[in-house]
Amino acid sequence: MRSGKSRKLIGLISIPIGFVIITYTLILNVSKFPESWTIVLQYISYFLFLGGMLLGSRFNKSKVFFLSLILALSQAVLSYGGIFTHHTGIKIVRLFNILCFIIPINIFLFSILKERGILTLWGKIRFGFILFQVISVWWMIRLQQSQVQVLIRHKFVHWEFLQTIPMTQVCILTFFGVLLFLSIKISLKPTLMNSSLIGATLIVFIGLTLNDLFLALPISFAMAGLILIIGVIEASYFMAYIDELTDIPARRALNESMMKLRGKYVIAMMDIDFFKKFNDKYGHDTGDKVLKIVASNLQKVNGGGRAFRYGGEEFTILFSDKTQNDVIPYLEELREHISKQKYAYKKRRKVNGKEKMVSKDLSVTISIGVAEKSDKYKSAEEVLKAADKALYRAKKKGRNCVSK
Repeated sequence: MRSGKSRKLIGLISIPIGFVIITYTLILNVSKFPESWTIVLQYISYFLFLGGMLLGSRFNKSKVFFLSLILALSQAVLSYGGIFTHHTGIKIVRLFNILCFIIPINIFLFSILKERGILTLWGKIRFGFILFQVISVWWMIRLQQSQVQVLIRHKFVHWEFLQTIPMTQVCILTFFGVLLFLSIKISLKPTLMNSSLIGATLIVFIGLTLNDLFLALPISFAMAGLILIIGVIEASYFMAYIDELTDIPARRALNESMMKLRGKYVIAMMDIDFFKKFNDKYGHDTGDKVLKIVASNLQKVNGGGRAFRYGGEEFTILFSDKTQNDVIPYLEELREHISKQKYAYKKRRKVNGKEKMVSKDLSVTISIGVAEKSDKYKSAEEVLKAADKALYRAKKKGRNCVSK
């Protein structure tokens, strides 16, 4: 059985793949669309980029804000640059090559920058960086020859099939280097935002390589803007509903899930025994690691239970269409598994006057209280309170046990 992280990663990777398929399908079939659609498709990307900028500003997602701005500027230059180059005598291919080079570099740079706001000092520095690029591009395309242009046009190999791609080999390598970096990043931290960045990079690459096809550029850039918007929406959902430390649903998600409960169900309340003393003795960093590991175990509970972080060291598990007698064996199994799990603790200490790394295996136990919907406890709030009272009974019994 694949781990939860592997399943999540596969699901996230499928999103950019799906967007690539849709983008290809739209580009290859655009001639079949009504004329009114083609007019909309020429400009819809700018509205999507504006939406990405507004959402990025609203939810403090500066990387989406600035990437939306960069892609909007890039599309405008690629779409209308021909008019400018016609009057100035500058070759459009020179402009195309430079933009194909700097777009993936910008995606890379903004993907690694931390969220530091948009109108802050850091945000102003990023605005300045974009302005610097605009001036640099203007300067480079006016030169008949420059080191950057020579670099961009450099050929590493002379394969015939590469001649069919309008992009230079350096630009292709830059795009694939960024995709490799983002692939490693999502494998380490599988989030929809990282998935969106992969999707945007792939789709922009497709649009640039199919630039000669009718509406390929606006369609691909529109899809890139859309996938960035999805990344912002997911990030805002994560902040609202997912606990940042343990990566499991938080109190708000629990409250909404309780409102949806119907029929028979069971609510289990649990907390880590003597966790405050554990924190005081081994430190908050070790305590946070234990919370993460315990939360990870709770997510694997059998019986169809869904785990939530209630607050502090307390957690909640909801079981739909189950009775107390159904879920107690699963909770006992969970409790026993957590009590047997070891947590590596390492700290530098002075031993006989010398500093050495001291390692120790730690373990924790949990107490669990269980309650089910009945004639006595008719609402989810009443069942939750009953489970909380059962939790206190479990503590009075000596902890590390399940109580009804």
